[in-house]
Amino acid sequence: MKRPEKGFTLVELLVVVALIALLVALLMPALAATKSKEQKITCLNNLKQVALAFRVWEGNHDNNYPMALSSTAGGTSEFLAHSSGSASPTTPSRGYCPGMTYMVLTNELSSPKILFCPADGIHVNAATNFTYYALLGLTSNPGKTGSITQAGENGAGFSRVSYFINADATEANPQDLMAGDDNIGNQTTDLATPANYRFGASASSASVSQASVATCAGITTTAYGAMTGNWSWTANDFHQKSGNLGFSDGSCQSVTITGLHYYLSYSTNSAPTEAVNFMP
Repeated sequence: MKRPEKGFTLVELLVVVALIALLVALLMPALAATKSKEQKITCLNNLKQVALAFRVWEGNHDNNYPMALSSTAGGTSEFLAHSSGSASPTTPSRGYCPGMTYMVLTNELSSPKILFCPADGIHVNAATNFTYYALLGLTSNPGKTGSITQAGENGAGFSRVSYFINADATEANPQDLMAGDDNIGNQTTDLATPANYRFGASASSASVSQASVATCAGITTTAYGAMTGNWSWTANDFHQKSGNLGFSDGSCQSVTITGLHYYLSYSTNSAPTEAVNFMP
């Protein structure tokens, strides 16, 4: 006589389910850490391609970066705030839109996806093409003259660009910070503390939201010499308490908060102050 096969009892089934849940709980942090590391490496590789694009462009324009040339000469100086040797940045004559600098690099960049960090939760996703609408949220081509108005921006004016631009970076100063992750803000306690919100966000929010940055003109642009607190990577955006930086010599580094302060100090060694323009 064949004996009936014995199945799982309810207690045994619950034990198996509990063990599976425990294994998942133990593995999730490791999987999350691996994903975070991969995103940071991808971001650093993207930034290296951005830095190379700047170098190629300046080699074809008498050793000038786009930020130093007017739009009539193919540059973007009128769309960025500059220090002009002062602690107070200037007001861009054609409207604040630093992403225009990346638009002039389209021949040197193979894809707009290079301008997007995969860990960027602020700008939602990468652009699909190099149009003014897709990359910058502008509804029309600004042309070589005239101002960019807020009415010409799409929605909250958010771009699809993850990297800030130092408007005063020069080829002559190889240690200048030229571009980097956009998750930088002020904090006022000590040099090792992350910022709670990035420039352009609300002080009452832990992380920047679309509602808190309405327009290009609303983005805070701060010169190094005019810091009201201590610049720091944010705690909750991008790579959380760390980030990637690109320099005028084409090199890139992944650094902590301490490393950010180190490179900020070296960036201004040959200039009284410099103006960093953050992306909307």
